[in-house]
Amino acid sequence: MNTNPLFTNVVLVIIAALLLVLVIQNGMKPSSYSRPVLSTSSAMDPHSSMGDRNPTVNESAAKMGGNMFFMAMTAFPDGCKEAKVLNDCDSPAAKAVKAKIETLVAQGQGPRQVFDYVVETWGEQALTDQARQIRNMRVKGK
Repeated sequence: MNTNPLFTNVVLVIIAALLLVLVIQNGMKPSSYSRPVLSTSSAMDPHSSMGDRNPTVNESAAKMGGNMFFMAMTAFPDGCKEAKVLNDCDSPAAKAVKAKIETLVAQGQGPRQVFDYVVETWGEQALTDQARQIRNMRVKGK
């Protein structure tokens, strides 16, 4: 058996890269062991199906989710020339975009629906390069 340290390191790097790809591909999918924060009404509804719709989230979870979206969007609205992502821009136009996204999240829209809305409303150029790559991988994998 070859126990060359270089061979071992190369194998470990390949394994790490494959794990990273799996994390990226499955990062947005809900896992069977994690539960989203549900409002009382949907948690108590015996007829609701987790696979059919997105659960409603409480207000603090909605704000955390909003930041994820703001980091995945370019600073495209008026007054955001110095910022790289929407999260770093506080112009009136950027605040309006953020408010719309926060409303969608508060209504229980999931990441896929929010990003679909962003692309339909402002185009793919509103997404950062990384977000666009992840979206394109997910669209192909439907």
